[in-house]
Amino acid sequence: MRFRDPGYTPAFRDVAGLLEHLDKTEDEDEAKLVERAILRLDPMHRERAAEAAVARARAAVRPGRGRLTRLVGRMAEVEAAKAWLVEAVGDADPKTRHTAARALSKVDPTPAIGRAVTAAWDRGGDDDRRALAPALARVGGEEAKKRLAGGSGRETVRASLILERTEARAEPGAIDVDASPAQPRTIRFHARRGLEPIVAMEIGEGARVIGPGVVEAMLEGPLSRALAVRTATHVSFPIATKAGSLVDRILSEASLDVLRTFTKGRPIRFRLAWAGGGKRRARAWEEAARIRDATKELVNDPRASTWEIVVAEDDTIALVPRGFEDRRFAYRGALVPASSHPTIAAAIAFVAPRRADDVVWDPFVGAGAELVERAKLGPCAKLVGTDLDPKAAEAARANLAAAGIANATIEVADALEWAKEAREPVTLILSNPPMGRRVQRGTHHDVLETFVDRAARVLAPGGALVWTVPEPKRIRARAARAGLVLERAWSMDMGGFPADLAVYRKPV
Repeated sequence: MRFRDPGYTPAFRDVAGLLEHLDKTEDEDEAKLVERAILRLDPMHRERAAEAAVARARAAVRPGRGRLTRLVGRMAEVEAAKAWLVEAVGDADPKTRHTAARALSKVDPTPAIGRAVTAAWDRGGDDDRRALAPALARVGGEEAKKRLAGGSGRETVRASLILERTEARAEPGAIDVDASPAQPRTIRFHARRGLEPIVAMEIGEGARVIGPGVVEAMLEGPLSRALAVRTATHVSFPIATKAGSLVDRILSEASLDVLRTFTKGRPIRFRLAWAGGGKRRARAWEEAARIRDATKELVNDPRASTWEIVVAEDDTIALVPRGFEDRRFAYRGALVPASSHPTIAAAIAFVAPRRADDVVWDPFVGAGAELVERAKLGPCAKLVGTDLDPKAAEAARANLAAAGIANATIEVADALEWAKEAREPVTLILSNPPMGRRVQRGTHHDVLETFVDRAARVLAPGGALVWTVPEPKRIRARAARAGLVLERAWSMDMGGFPADLAVYRKPV
């Protein structure tokens, strides 16, 4: 009974006894425990174990024959196991052939598998075809497509959709970022809550905040202009049409115009997502089947979708382009724990005052995103980053190099000590310092308050401190005592807790 122990890993000498128990037991829960124990066998014995399981399955009767076939199916990378599944898909025992069919749906098809599955479909009844449908979709081809099209039931419809999406991947589409709408079109920029005003500032004229995390503007040129906004997480095209069913809205002229304008290649691949969260798989399959019945221009493909269609609670939709390479933050090859989200780093740099002779210091440099973002906004005299963690310093150097930034110096140093020893005034300090919920639990407030005093000393007159801080009231009071003036602050979501993105200035 050692198989009941989840830590039990059998030796190969135990396999025969375990297979016999799997064959003969009348307890299905016990059978599953035996199967799991066999699957924990050392990989070096897996082929012999699969061959032994096949031999036992050939001689077994129900229900053991079906159980043994299920085990064989989980070792289908072994040729002997695959051969048994091909044979068993035509077995006289329904459970055995259905189990074999389900296993073959997860195996790369071969001519032998294709022949066996097709033959089983042709002679099978409705129950057999429900089990065979996913395997037939995996086999693919025109003959499989015809058979699935003539079938009925939810499993067959799903299998037909899977086959079509698989075929569609042979001609991958993509978002055409250089395409422009025929006339100005409403586009929405999505951002972390609290960053909406900053996103609007980066977009410029005509942008307006319309809700938490959403800024709206008009797209008049190529889509690439919208995708270049660094403080936004992504963009979407809202579809105003509210009449009819969800499928009617997806296939409306307004929706199809966006999809056609900004998609290279056909068919247009999409996935459904729900604004309220959750998978809602059953409804997604149903709606995808309705779309398939209405048009061949769109194919549902959750894994390799060019577009995400976000469905709100009232079934209004927004189209989110996904099939393109976002190169905005391509420099981020190295990350460390508590690395800044790139759009936060971009926001910190964007709101900071800038001048060409800036000496910029990030006291808690992490992976260096804030320095990179500042450098991308315009020239500066020098970039300096310090961090206590050598791995962070290494990551920052790598990311700065990847961004093509040469005038940066990264040191392994304590920010408080570095500030006391600084050889020249700093004109701009920007940072997303470590938060207590991630690192330095219990000490970060003391560190940040002490740092405010040091920052006030090292800043040149007219210089600025731009950073994110939790519990901003304490920092504001400390900054005022140190002689720093709060110019502006935005309360933002840091991923589960609030913090201020604040701009402090040292008077001239």
